[in-house]
Amino acid sequence: MSIDHDEFTLTRTIAATPASVFRAFAEEDLKRQWFVTEGPGTGKSDYRVDFRVGGGERGTFEITEGPGAGLHANATTYFDIQENERIAYAYSMAWDGRVHSASLVTVEFAPTEGGTRLTYTERGAYFPPSDGAKMRAGGVGAQLDQLVAMMEDA
Repeated sequence: MSIDHDEFTLTRTIAATPASVFRAFAEEDLKRQWFVTEGPGTGKSDYRVDFRVGGGERGTFEITEGPGAGLHANATTYFDIQENERIAYAYSMAWDGRVHSASLVTVEFAPTEGGTRLTYTERGAYFPPSDGAKMRAGGVGAQLDQLVAMMEDA
């Protein structure tokens, strides 16, 4: 089996200032609201953020039923942070201790008339068996939709 290299870009327009949207990535309690999966079919989770260049993010969550059942973990390192403009980081994902992907991500925040245009670009290596870029884009897209909803409710 060969490694699948792929990339995807997602955009969202959010009715909030770039500073407000940036804070939703930078502040752990805000990010937890849209980023961390909890609810039916999930078990224990742990999530921590050290939001600074050279810092990182660590999270684990358990899916208790279905085809994705098991312990999932991500490990992130931040490489570039320009307040209210962009974030660049790399992260890996593991399932039951086996790393199945490594990705480089940029998130850009651009002011628009109605608020902020968020552009998320991920370039990844997906090690078989893995969820692949299509499934990853779906998962990230769902998280970004939760971010949009959270910002609109604020």
